Formats: sequence, structure tokens, C-alpha cells
Amino acid sequence: MLLFAGEPDSVASWARRGLVPVHVVPLDGWTAVLPAGPSRAMPPYNDTLKSFAGRPAASRLRPAIGFFVVDGNAVISVHRSGWRATQRWFVWSPGEGVVRPWRLSAGRPADLVAAAGTRDAAARRGVRDILADGGGDASGLLDELLAMLALPGSDLLDGGQDPAAAPGSSIVEPGEQDVARFERTVNDEARHRAEMEKGK
Repeated sequence: MLLFAGEPDSVASWARRGLVPVHVVPLDGWTAVLPAGPSRAMPPYNDTLKSFAGRPAASRLRPAIGFFVVDGNAVISVHRSGWRATQRWFVWSPGEGVVRPWRLSAGRPADLVAAAGTRDAAARRGVRDILADGGGDASGLLDELLAMLALPGSDLLDGGQDPAAAPGSSIVEPGEQDVARFERTVNDEARHRAEMEKGK
């Protein structure tokens, strides 16, 4: 699930330029976005969850926070406000707690707390303690973080509420032209890399 500070109509416009059909659900002060079907892209971008989780939030929709379970790990993305704000990541592994995200910019508890809209030092300490504790499972950890940060959507995240049945929910399909444009760009970059390798 991605939580955006943006309004549902603006979030739906962003979603149409993606690769994955999604549910767009208005919540109290936030808009939740959850996958509603498989990615429309060719391999390796056909992994629905990874394609959805890895997509940056548009600057006009920030702050945004992503909460995901990937291969049994909790993965949290933080998109802070600001034109040049770097997307930050937390990866939490059962039995270990927070671990360094491989090839991604690591987040700090302060990033997560600020994106959630609070500057409370107690919330920073609470987030740090939750992430440091390796006990439990990924879903439980994400629920704890949502509660600590006073963010909505835990019933959507844990499957307690069907996103399609949530008040005001809509399904947004990715635009065919946007998917085709993405695939052309990926193919062009792959050809360019192959030519560079051949020229070495």
C-alpha cells in the first residue's frame, strides 16, 4: 500500500501513468493506493509488487509512504516533500530487525516521522524501537508502524477490508500508451548498454 498526501483525483492521474492497475481509496487526510491486478509490463517489470513499490511518487503528491511485504520482509519507502527529495527505504527482516537496503538509499526514523506529518521526538524513538526489534512478522511490524505514526489504512493493508468495497474507492487502469512508452524506453536503454559493452 502507498499512502499519498495528494487528493484522490491527482493520485489517480499519477496511477494512470504507471504499469499496474490500482485501487485508489480516499482516507482521512490521505489517499491509499493498492494493486488491483497484475503489472501490464513485460519481464522483468511484470513483478506487480516490485514494479508498484519501486515507482517514485510525483513531487506534487508528496509526502508519500509505502508499506509492503516482499519475500517475508517488511519494506517501507519514504517520499518526503520537496522537488529534489531522495526516495528512502527501510527493509526489516524477521529475526534481525532493520537491515541495510541493498542498492537503495537507507532511511532514518526522522524521515518516516516527518513524512507522516509529525515532528514528535517520542514518535522518532518509537519508530526506531519498532524497526530495531526483530520479533514478529512483517505484517505485524507494518501495523505497528501505522499505529505509531497515527496513519490510516491498516485494515486495507492487512486484508481486513476489501479496497474495492471501501467508501469512495475506484480502480485506475494504466494507460496503454504509457505502458508502451515505458517498454520502448527500457528497450532503448538495453540496446544502448549492449552497444556500449560491445564497444569496450
